[in-house]
Amino acid sequence: MWEPRQPDRNLLDARGLLVVGTHPKCGKSVACAGLAGVLNDLGFTVQAIKPFSFQPEVTIRDGYEQTFFDRLNPPKQPLELFAKSSPWKVTAGDWQHLQEVCRKRVYPYILEAPGSLASPIRFADLELNDAVDLSKALEIPLVLVTAKIPDVIGTMAPMLSYLWSRDAKAIGWMAVETQPARVPEWEEDVLFLRGHTDIPYLGEIAYSPSISVEALQQGNLCRITELGVDLLPIQQALNLLVPY
Repeated sequence: MWEPRQPDRNLLDARGLLVVGTHPKCGKSVACAGLAGVLNDLGFTVQAIKPFSFQPEVTIRDGYEQTFFDRLNPPKQPLELFAKSSPWKVTAGDWQHLQEVCRKRVYPYILEAPGSLASPIRFADLELNDAVDLSKALEIPLVLVTAKIPDVIGTMAPMLSYLWSRDAKAIGWMAVETQPARVPEWEEDVLFLRGHTDIPYLGEIAYSPSISVEALQQGNLCRITELGVDLLPIQQALNLLVPY
C-alpha cells in the first residue's frame, strides 16, 4: 500500500491555505475542518488552525473552533491561540505575531481567517489589514467560502470583484450547505458565476444534521467533503505530493 510522499520541511517553509468567508456563519469552520480532515484521511498530514479570533474579553466559548478542528484531527504540532475584542484592539505587534504563529507551522496548514473577506483584521494607526493582506503577508493562496443560499450571485459578485481589485491569489470558491433549505436556481447561478470569473468553483459540502461546530460534532464531515469538493486544487496549493 502506497503512502503519500511529503517533502522534508523546516519551520519556515510549510505551505498553507487561507479559508475566508463571504459573510458570518457561512460555513468557514466546516469547510476548514472538512478539507483538512479528508486530506488526513487520504494519508497526508494537514493541520486545520484558527489561531486568532474576535470575541468578548470575558467568554465561555474560547477557541471552540480550534477544539473542533483538533477533535477531528489531533494536532501533531502545538498551536498558540489568542483573541482580541475588535480589529481596533489589534496592534502592529499582534499582527506580526499572527503571521509568526502561522509561519512556524511544520506541516501544511489550512487557516480559518477571522471575519469575512473584506472585514478588517487590524484597523489602527490609519492602516487597515484584512484577509487579503494576511494572504499576501503569509504568501499563501486563499479559498472563498459562501453558504449555499438563493442569492449566491448577489453575495459572490462583490466578493469576486474585491479579490480582482486587490490582485489576490485565490484558487477557487466553494459552498457549504449550512441549512437543509432547497435552492432551486443553484446550478444555474453557479454556471453563471463560472462563466463570468476566472476563479473556479470547487464544489460544496452538503448539509448534515450530525455536524455541529458549536457542539463539537464531526459526524460524516470528511465523507461529504470528499464527495462534494474537488480536492486537487487544494492538494496543489498545499504542495501535497503523491509518490512517483
